[in-house]
Amino acid sequence: MNLAQLAQALAAPQPRLANLPEPRLIAAWSETVEAFLDPASAERRRLDPLLVRSCRLSPAGLDAALAAVLGGVREPAFRSLLRAAKQRRRPEAGFVLAILAGNLPGLAVQPLAAAVALRLPALLKSPSAEPWFAPAFLEALARREGAFRDAYAAASWIGGDREIEEPILALAHRVLAYGDQATLDDLARRAPGKLFGYGPKASLGIVASTDFAEPSGVREIAAGLARDVALFDQRGCLSISAVFTDLPAAELGELCSAMAEELARLATLWPPGPAAPDTLAAVQQIRLEAELRGLEHRFLAPSEGTVIVEPELRFLPSPGLRTVRIHPLADLSPLPEILAPWTGRLQGAALAGTAAKVLRPALAALGVSRFAPPGALQHPDASWHNGGIHPLDALLG
Repeated sequence: MNLAQLAQALAAPQPRLANLPEPRLIAAWSETVEAFLDPASAERRRLDPLLVRSCRLSPAGLDAALAAVLGGVREPAFRSLLRAAKQRRRPEAGFVLAILAGNLPGLAVQPLAAAVALRLPALLKSPSAEPWFAPAFLEALARREGAFRDAYAAASWIGGDREIEEPILALAHRVLAYGDQATLDDLARRAPGKLFGYGPKASLGIVASTDFAEPSGVREIAAGLARDVALFDQRGCLSISAVFTDLPAAELGELCSAMAEELARLATLWPPGPAAPDTLAAVQQIRLEAELRGLEHRFLAPSEGTVIVEPELRFLPSPGLRTVRIHPLADLSPLPEILAPWTGRLQGAALAGTAAKVLRPALAALGVSRFAPPGALQHPDASWHNGGIHPLDALLG
């Protein structure tokens, strides 16, 4: 069956899926998720060597990454999606085309969980760099419940190939896409009215001084921030690139040192994967500039972490490799104005302290859709309103 025929089959009504009893649907989903969470399972033993190479993560880093992604779609979160799905009207036919990105392993489960909750068929387009996870997960799901076999499929092809994609885009009820802005703009032109896109975004941490004057409190916050930097080797849209704080000088130095110490610990717990030469060069350039400017800094091995106290008050994306800038402010109130040039390109904020949390409405107005304490930012569950919309509504249009 070619891709055009597959799209036609998915677009047809799916009575087996529509009539599948909810307990069986929940059991199949939950058992599959738990199997892929277990590094000792047969599914993971087959998949992990492929993902380590294709995702450029260490084995321990991959395990942590999959724990974060799959943890958000475990049974309690999936049941919440099911309850929300009952309040929505889904189309009788049609399917979702989900175009996935390759920066995070296991990303397929996020749109797939919403599609399964709605009993809406889906075609998952795997990135060419990582074509393994989605078909493996769907095959495991179908082994546990045959009704999924005809309703969900995964395939990989070169994105932008009009001959391949035009019949698929024509039949899809909805197109969900992760990618750069040029990719999303192209899809919007070719699938008018159908696209919901997740473009490239960045995240930050905000630490207020009034709640964390004691060194122990600063160190606890630093540990959480470092986890949100190191997870996924800082390649996720919820990976922290910068921290803004009104801590006084002594506590600022403590924050810098404590983040570096925690990044060093995490480099042992989650060793970094191989660094791309251009990324490594960018980090080395940032380090050299910091030294030439006399900025306070803590440097680990280049792939393990870089912490720089940057007095310039503008948001700068990180080049990666667990690199983070700390920006000191006299007070936090001007921060929304400082971040305004990034409106629509900010994803998450790790908030520590009352004065940081007060900024939440202003940050939401800039497009921030995920708020969490430090250390929890990269662990959203399936109900996260990524892009400001419920995940079910993103599929329904």
